[in-house]
Amino acid sequence: MRVKVEHYMSHPVIVAHPQDNLARVRNLMLKYKVGHIVVSVDERPQGMISRSDFVKLMYNRKWLYKPLTDIKAQDIMSKPVYAILPTRSVTYAARRMLEKSVGSLVIVKDIATMKITGIITRTDLVRAYSENFEGLHKVGDYIEKDVQTCSPEHSVFYAIEKVAAGQPVVVVDKGRVVGVVTARDLAFLSMAATGIKKPLRVKGISPRGFETAIKIYPAVMVSEIMDTDVVTVKLEEDLALVAQIIVRNNVDALPVTSSSGELVGVITKYTVLKALRDSSLKKT
Repeated sequence: MRVKVEHYMSHPVIVAHPQDNLARVRNLMLKYKVGHIVVSVDERPQGMISRSDFVKLMYNRKWLYKPLTDIKAQDIMSKPVYAILPTRSVTYAARRMLEKSVGSLVIVKDIATMKITGIITRTDLVRAYSENFEGLHKVGDYIEKDVQTCSPEHSVFYAIEKVAAGQPVVVVDKGRVVGVVTARDLAFLSMAATGIKKPLRVKGISPRGFETAIKIYPAVMVSEIMDTDVVTVKLEEDLALVAQIIVRNNVDALPVTSSSGELVGVITKYTVLKALRDSSLKKT
């Protein structure tokens, strides 16, 4: 069975100009509820900006304290942009994304002209897998066992560091999964929300030895920003049905637990892409 990209791509494409500031790019993402913006000139792609790029801003001292209005799309966009034809298969698209380590591909009618006609993302391909490859793989076939974890009391900056490196964070409290943190949860937090709250005043000693009031700025904890509506899955479940949950719940990762409730791994959109890539070898 050959499922074509044109059946799952999104169009029209939401675009920005290289000179647009990130405040506008952010507003486009929020307005149209998309995770990727194509940066283009004359309908030809120049770069790509995703939610993950906004998370990386929080972890990059070069941009950390600049207002979004002072940062241009061309300053942080990922390039080059990879393009495919709409007649290509979804398994080819998955293979291309994995090879290039990207979360989306631009769809063009003609590789020579590179005029944008659509976009296909990991989410689109996860949906394609969920609708066409039921019964082919189990969760245990593609589970990611190297899971990044933290407690609800960890600083949000711990989660930002991990997510900026491309890893979802599973929040565990007393051996029980209580939350998940991904780029979706962090991308549009303001810097004030992530690091500085209203200061607390406590008694302390000044550098000169006098008793005085000291301001303490407590960091936001993971528990304040994590997704607590967590669905966990089991090793023996059908991966296509789990992919349906990812799409339906609009999440990026699902923790995998044992029969006793112990965390044993995670399934992400990235791992579903691996299964989709391999599906061309197992199903015709």
